[in-house]
Amino acid sequence: MRWGLVFRADALHWLSTSDLALYERLGLRAVYDLRRDLEREQLPNPVPSRPLTITGQPAGTEPAVLAQASARLTTADGEHALLEMYLGLLDHSAGQICELYTGLATRDRLPAAFHCHGGKDRTGIVAALLLEALGVDRAAVLDDYELTSRYRRREHQEMTFGRLIESGMTPEAAAGVLSAPRWAMAQALDDLDRRHGGVEAYLTGPAGLAAADLQALRERLVGPDG
Repeated sequence: MRWGLVFRADALHWLSTSDLALYERLGLRAVYDLRRDLEREQLPNPVPSRPLTITGQPAGTEPAVLAQASARLTTADGEHALLEMYLGLLDHSAGQICELYTGLATRDRLPAAFHCHGGKDRTGIVAALLLEALGVDRAAVLDDYELTSRYRRREHQEMTFGRLIESGMTPEAAAGVLSAPRWAMAQALDDLDRRHGGVEAYLTGPAGLAAADLQALRERLVGPDG
């Protein structure tokens, strides 16, 4: 992949004055905000961005949390909730994923960034599908997803952790939800293969991405830098 054309990020409201100076040097032409409307209202971006809600829920419903919250919920339960979220994202956000990729296929919209709150789940699915569509092998895609845990700072997760605890979730389950388990992403992609015949078939089928836009993505994002 060509370097410096597409960035995956967490919430941009964290950006400091010095961060914003570095941000300007990236020369981004498009920022896609994958959060829900309420998230954008509570924590607005400090830079111009395009709202494009990616959700694992049917339209008009609220995000689900772990059911039957109790003292028995474990880290494994939290990780399993991530798998269910990823499967839901593939089912309910195919059109939005198509819209994002169509934007990335447009030459004057690069470099670009896409982000959600944690930069892990909604953006994780979007990044994984994009990498596979560009020809990156599955093992490297999963390596990229796992790197999320290395770069997410603890202080950026405290608010989310607290909110999960307030909802009735155990600390162990909350830790699972905030993790980046390789198996969960792997199983979600395996399920996509089983149901749709692979990423390309999913993108040009249920997502509605034009074959010409998929080809444009590959031409613009794959090859020597420059």
